[in-house]
Amino acid sequence: MQPDGGLVGRTGMRIMTGILCVLLLAACSNGADGAEAGATAQPAATTARAAPSPTDRLCGDPELNDKQVSFAGQAGAYLAGYVLGSGSVTLVLAAQASATGCSWLAWAKQQAAAGYRVLAFDFNSEGRSQRADTGKLSGDVSAAIAYARAKGGRDVVLIGASRGATATLIAASRLEPPATAVISLSGPGDYAGESALESVPKLTAPVLYVAATGDSAFASAAQQMYAATPGEKRTLAIVPGQLHGTGLLTVTADGADQAAKAVGDFLKSAAPPKP
Repeated sequence: MQPDGGLVGRTGMRIMTGILCVLLLAACSNGADGAEAGATAQPAATTARAAPSPTDRLCGDPELNDKQVSFAGQAGAYLAGYVLGSGSVTLVLAAQASATGCSWLAWAKQQAAAGYRVLAFDFNSEGRSQRADTGKLSGDVSAAIAYARAKGGRDVVLIGASRGATATLIAASRLEPPATAVISLSGPGDYAGESALESVPKLTAPVLYVAATGDSAFASAAQQMYAATPGEKRTLAIVPGQLHGTGLLTVTADGADQAAKAVGDFLKSAAPPKP
C-alpha cells in the first residue's frame, strides 16, 4: 500500500507552518526587546531648559552685568530680570507692552538708592526671558513674587505699568500672604483675557491707582477699579498731562511731578524701606 501522499503533504505543511510561526514570534520578540532596549538607552526627552546667560551691558548699562537674575517661570521657561539695592522690602516691577525691565531702570536706581531692593523682570518671550506657550501674564508676576520672597524679601510691593499693572493687580488678588502694597500705573481693567476689574474686589493690601487725565481710557479704568476696591486702603491719583505707564515716573513732562509725589507718599506710608 502506497503512503498517502496527500496526508504526508498536509502534515509537512503543518510542520513547516509551525516552524515559521515560531521563527516569526522569536523575531517579533527580539525586535520588541531591541526597541525597548534602544529606547531605554536613549536619553529621556525633557522640557527643562538652561537658564538664560547674562547679557553684556543689559539696557546699555555695564553696571548691570553682575546684577542679572533668572528664575523659573511657567511651563519650564525661565524669566529674566535684574536686581538692584538691598533691604527686606522688594519692589517687583512689571513692564508695559513693548517694553522690558529696562524701561524702569532710571526709577529703579532711585529706589535702590532710597533703601529698597528692586526686581525688574521681563515677561515671557520678551527681553531675555524664554518663551512659554502656556500661562498668563499674571502667572509671570506670581513667579517674580515667589523669587523675591525666596531671596529674603519679607515684604513685597507690586508695581505694574499698563498691561503689567493689570497682571499685577490680578496676581495680588490671589497672593498669600498678601503683598505689602500694590501700585497700578495706567492699568487697563482687562488685558489679554484677564480682568483686573473683576479681581480688585479681592484685594486686601493698600492700593494706589495712578493715571493721567489726557490718557483718558486709562484714567477711566483707574477710577472704575478704585471704586471696585474694598476698604479704606485705596488711593486714586489722577494727574494732568498724557503720560502713560512707566512714563509717569521716568519722563519729564506735565503730570510727572504729581505722579512721582503720589507714588513717593504712598510708598513712605504703606511700605517704607527696611534694612
